[in-house]
Amino acid sequence: LEEQPIMKTTAIILGVAAITLATGAAKAAEESAFAHSGFGLALTIGEGMYFVDDSVYREQVTLEVVPSFGWSWFKFDLGLYTTLESIEIQGTNVGNWNFTFRPGGRVTPPMVPVYFRFAFPLQLQRHNFDYGVMFGVGVDIPIIPLLGIVLEVDTTLTDELEWGRRGVPLEFRAGVGFHF
Repeated sequence: LEEQPIMKTTAIILGVAAITLATGAAKAAEESAFAHSGFGLALTIGEGMYFVDDSVYREQVTLEVVPSFGWSWFKFDLGLYTTLESIEIQGTNVGNWNFTFRPGGRVTPPMVPVYFRFAFPLQLQRHNFDYGVMFGVGVDIPIIPLLGIVLEVDTTLTDELEWGRRGVPLEFRAGVGFHF
C-alpha cells in the first residue's frame, strides 16, 4: 500500500471519532432520556478494516443485535453478531462467515457523553471456533424518548490473530437503539 491511502484512512478514522465525541458532548448538558433502568435493544450495521501482517484489509459487513439490561451508568449486554459476507483475509479464518455471541457490558461514567463497551466474543465458524476480548467506545444519542442513534467504534483481540500480535480489526458501527 502507498503511504497516502493509509494517511487518508487514518484521517477518516480520526474524523469519525471526533464527530462521535462531539455529538456526544453536545448532548452531555441535557438530561438523558435514557437515564433510567430497564431493557434496551440496539440494532447496528458495521464495517471496518483488519490490520494483518503489515497490510490493511476491508472487514466484512456485519449486523449486530444487542439486547441489554441495566442502569444509566452500567448495562449488561448480549451481542448477537453475524457477518453478511465472506471475504479472504491473508490466509486467516477471520473473514469467513461466522456468528458471534458477545456477552459483556457498557459503562457510562457520570457527566461523560460516551459509553465504554467490553465483551468476550465467542465466534462460531463453519469449521472453527475463536474467542477474544472486545473493547469499544460509542454514543447513544436520544431522538425521542424511546429511540436513539447508536454510533460505536470497537476492536477485538482474538486467539486467531494471536491476541493482537498478528493483527487487529477496527470496526465502525451505526444503527438505532430502543429503550424500554
